[in-house]
Amino acid sequence: MRHLAGSAFPFSLLGKNREWYHQRFDAAPIFLFTIADAEMQRETRKPAGAYPEMRLCFFSDGRADWYLEATDLRRAADALVDLARRDAQIASTLRRAWQRDERRFEDFVWKEFPKINLGSLTNTQLLRLWTRYYRLVLACLSSTGIIDHFALGTDDLIHEMVQKELQAQTPGKQWTETELAEAFTIATAPVCRSFLNQAEIDLLRIATGRSKQSLHQYQRQYFWLRNSYLSSRTVTVDEFQQKLGADDERDLDAELLKIEEAPKQNKVRKEILLQQYSFSPLLRTLLKVSEDFTAWQDARKRTTFLHAHVGSMLLEEIGRRSGHALEQLKYVTGFEVETLVSQDRPPVEELEARMQGSVFLATPEGYYVGTGSEVEKARKMMRGPERGDVHDFRGLPASLGKARGKVAIVRSSSEIARVSQGDVLVAVMTRPDYIAGMKRACAIVTNEGGITSHASIVSRELGIPCIIGTKIATEVLLDGDWIEVDANRGTVTILQRASDRMA
Repeated sequence: MRHLAGSAFPFSLLGKNREWYHQRFDAAPIFLFTIADAEMQRETRKPAGAYPEMRLCFFSDGRADWYLEATDLRRAADALVDLARRDAQIASTLRRAWQRDERRFEDFVWKEFPKINLGSLTNTQLLRLWTRYYRLVLACLSSTGIIDHFALGTDDLIHEMVQKELQAQTPGKQWTETELAEAFTIATAPVCRSFLNQAEIDLLRIATGRSKQSLHQYQRQYFWLRNSYLSSRTVTVDEFQQKLGADDERDLDAELLKIEEAPKQNKVRKEILLQQYSFSPLLRTLLKVSEDFTAWQDARKRTTFLHAHVGSMLLEEIGRRSGHALEQLKYVTGFEVETLVSQDRPPVEELEARMQGSVFLATPEGYYVGTGSEVEKARKMMRGPERGDVHDFRGLPASLGKARGKVAIVRSSSEIARVSQGDVLVAVMTRPDYIAGMKRACAIVTNEGGITSHASIVSRELGIPCIIGTKIATEVLLDGDWIEVDANRGTVTILQRASDRMA
């Protein structure tokens, strides 16, 4: 992607009438904006209509507000649904198209890169290595637009189809909201283990004596688990040991069995539902695509974690030679690394300005970076109408149940300790590094996220109520509000405001 450095930031592209899908991450441009670079790549393996017209992201204080244009989502989702109508195997066909690039990336990370002595490379060799590595990442992650557009653009359609087809097949039955929500969660439940679950299983097998693998071997396999779009950190053997010993009263055998059996139980319940009701061929295909894309999405998350590891090591060596700190290099884009070293472009002053606050916009023609007053101007154009005095709101049920608790709004993984036992964790969306707080929460509510999202998958594994896709939870709720989360109906009700409780 060509960098349009020096070009005026195109505020007109944001438009007042655009609708946006908002996600929030702990992130820096070098890792998160790789996704935009990858999505904008033109490739024959991408279905027509699955290309985004733009991606927008604000960076500040180690956090990123990532925006997907709603028209992009709808257009791509419609294109993928149309493919599903014509080809019941479309998920497998698409996944196969990327498998070679995924293997190439994994081979580089695990087999080739550990053998390279970065310090012995010439500057030219080091930059060539970065370019080669970055292109491996882009080729691997260019599937992101397909996965995200389907996951985020078809949730409501699948939810509506499940409800309508169940009701059409049982004309004499009065379905309750709880029954319909349960059918939806069964139909969309994941049947494959996530890499986080596999890591948990492998650790518990060591602890219970079911594995011959040593903790040192385990650490070499999973040292990257706490990486993010913001940073890379090697988890030590001692930290994994401390995790096992955090609660001596834990029933590790029961915990292991629960995690191992969850995907099997989901699969059995789903098969029973599909045998009991004659869902249309399209709905069955969409459910299969959702199931396959959940596994694909998990593989992509793993890639981003490993990208943070390898990318950070390469950037540290580049920074050592160019005189840049790693934190400064996190605010370049992948294609700027070479010009940074060879031409000192972008200059340090520009990088420092980006670190203070920046807005990145990706388009098929290239990308733009705004700093200073441009950031606030762009934010003002993104803000929606002011919310009124909301007392209740709705979302999609991701995990059934009902709970009451105190709101704890989490905007970053650095705030996860604010979630106390029995709180309701409220976030724009959850990430793998939120897991400690999710385990303490009595329920989870998110603005965004689809049926394949992290919040959906983890809440089901934990057996706690979860409502996703509310759009407004973090805007209308305040820390300390007392709320009821009724995931059986998909509703969140404010029982008492924090200000009233403290009066």
